[in-house]
Amino acid sequence: MSLTSILKNKNNQALRDKLKTEFVRPVFSLKTEIKANALTNNTQLVGTAFDYLMRFYLQHHNKNIFIQVESSWVADNSYKILTRKFSKNLDSDIKTGSQNDIFFKAKDLLKIIIEQYDETKNNYSKFIEDGQLNDNLIANTIYLAKLDAYFRSKVIDQNFNYHDPNDIKDLKALISLVDKSKFTATEKCYLNPTFGEGSSIVGGADADLIIDNTLIDFKATKHLKLEREHLNQLLGYYILSKIGGINNDKLDKPIENIGIYFARHGELWTIPIEEFGDSQKFENFKDWFVSFVTSD
Repeated sequence: MSLTSILKNKNNQALRDKLKTEFVRPVFSLKTEIKANALTNNTQLVGTAFDYLMRFYLQHHNKNIFIQVESSWVADNSYKILTRKFSKNLDSDIKTGSQNDIFFKAKDLLKIIIEQYDETKNNYSKFIEDGQLNDNLIANTIYLAKLDAYFRSKVIDQNFNYHDPNDIKDLKALISLVDKSKFTATEKCYLNPTFGEGSSIVGGADADLIIDNTLIDFKATKHLKLEREHLNQLLGYYILSKIGGINNDKLDKPIENIGIYFARHGELWTIPIEEFGDSQKFENFKDWFVSFVTSD
């Protein structure tokens, strides 16, 4: 399980009802035209790739104060699983694609994945130092997104060494919209923060970003609106931070605002946590939430 799956689970309507009742969705007045339309149907893949690209961008621009959980890439986990799997029998046939209809020899797929991974790590390290963005690095983030997809779905992508040029073009447009001034930390920049004991009780949870005192999720959706499920996710992260702090530090509880960065619009929306209630209200909800998720 994970926070996301708990919030979406059809058997957890009581949790969604409680969030909706306790924390009323605020007025959302942000309005602007979409500035970067999707160029392919690979919107989920591009969204995940953008998460990686944005993470790299933020690390470069906040490299003296960024905080990242060691080995925090989901793609790293997939890489370890797949390379171990393929190495066991190099001459075996590996089924790939959503229909399991395209076969690769394990040794061929292993070679592709290792070469792509090594290239990605090299380009990533270089970018953190010099900040020079190029198509190769963007393609690398698509590769990482394909590894992410395997971790979540167990489907092996059939094109680890090919990335649609229009997806690369799309990602270039998305990153060009980022206003650096809105993502420059003064004290701390947490990349993919986890919530210690809070993450543990839900079976895993990591957010996209905390800049100083603001928790931010990235959304590459074409819709500029505050979805209830997105608000629940942000409030859920905040509750988990009250349980376990940030990363492995129970005393580190910096979040005072939550927000969403709408990547296709280049707009950041934020709201103070206090708009949803005082500290006692959140303490009461935290206790209820812990009881709810640990009741089984």
